[in-house]
Formats: sequence, C-alpha cells, structure tokens
Amino acid sequence: MSISVNINDTENKVTIKIVGSFDFSLFNDFRAAYVELPKHYGRYTVDMSMIEYLDSAALGMLLSMRNAIPRDSPIELQGANSFIKNILLISRFDKRFDIQ
Repeated sequence: MSISVNINDTENKVTIKIVGSFDFSLFNDFRAAYVELPKHYGRYTVDMSMIEYLDSAALGMLLSMRNAIPRDSPIELQGANSFIKNILLISRFDKRFDIQ
C-alpha cells in the first residue's frame, strides 16, 4: 500500500496515485497528499488504476478530500476497475467527482 503525489505546475494539476488497498490504514497519508500541498491547484486526479481493494473508509476519505478542496477545482477519479467504478456509481460519487 502506498501513495505517491505528482505535481504538475505547468498544467496546475495534482495527481495522487494509490497502490494496493485503499482503506483506513492510508488515512493520514491520503490526507497529507492534498492538505500539505504548497497551494490549491486547478485540478486534482486520484489515480485508482492500481487499487485492488476499497472500503467504506476510503469512500469517506474521498468525501473529506472533496470538502477540503475548493469547489471550483474538479477532482477526477481515474482508472478504477469495473468493480470499484460500480461502487463509486452506486454511491453517487459521480455527483461530486468526475469518474473516468
């Protein structure tokens, strides 16, 4: 389980990549990935292409992220497998996030 952050100042974009299980054990690392940035960015992407497992705590962490980031900065959830994407859609995350 790991989280990496890639900042692209040219595109005013941040990408947070999660590998492995996205669960409560990543709470502090995930929060630090967007709270401890030097500024707010125009666009955020959570790369979910390497997530094997996601639990309800992860859904809560995503909602906390949405509440912490200004509304005019979209958050894209990218690369989720079909099972995880279905969970996101059932949970109506498509109303708060751009799901790719």
